[in-house]
Amino acid sequence: MKADVKNFLVDLKEVSEANTISIKVPSTNKKATFKQFNVTQQKKLLRSAFDGVEGSIETGSIFNSMIKDNCEEDIKFLLCDRAPILIELRKGSIGDKFSIDEQQYELSTLKPYDIKEIELTKKIEVNGVEVSLRVPTLDTDTKINTKLIAEFGKLTDDQKQTQSIELVLIYEIVKYIDSIKISDVVINFNDISVYERVSIVNELPLALNNSIIDYISGTKSIETESLTFDDGKVIEIDAGFLAAD
Repeated sequence: MKADVKNFLVDLKEVSEANTISIKVPSTNKKATFKQFNVTQQKKLLRSAFDGVEGSIETGSIFNSMIKDNCEEDIKFLLCDRAPILIELRKGSIGDKFSIDEQQYELSTLKPYDIKEIELTKKIEVNGVEVSLRVPTLDTDTKINTKLIAEFGKLTDDQKQTQSIELVLIYEIVKYIDSIKISDVVINFNDISVYERVSIVNELPLALNNSIIDYISGTKSIETESLTFDDGKVIEIDAGFLAAD
């Protein structure tokens, strides 16, 4: 590589670091400084679009990395921070316009995201089994996603078609469980392997499992509301999220 090109790349990096965006992080209720999206990050997203179910799972992890890598501060982000931060980052990096089905919208018209509507922690008890739930961190989300993708790698194509929904749901539940208590015995999920967590979730009473799903659905519905325009069209936070309009 020629010396002038090296210098040019250094200049580009300096420009990137200088053009930052101040974004409020919902879980901390404080603003943080973020670098704008770059081409390399967009390429990673686009590549994930061609990997089926595994790709869609990997997309979430890529977004997690984007937020952590682009933030200039050390913050323990929660999963519920992801969508509102990505919306603001896209506005600052690309612009306010967003197209859905060839119809153009303005991101600034979306309903403001209010984290106060979310129960960040919750306890549920059924038949003597008490589960402590909490919205996972981005680090936890990425960790579980990595294990889930590894499990998909063990399946045949036919098995993926029949088991994918069940597998994704089980691992999603695992993300939100902090601990489980029976009598005086408490299992902290951070102290055991992902495989052990999945084994425990598979043995939960159905009523308890359904209550956990309701909790997760409730947190996600609030996020969906903040991504929905007045005409009902919803922004998909997927591999095409950074596509130019």
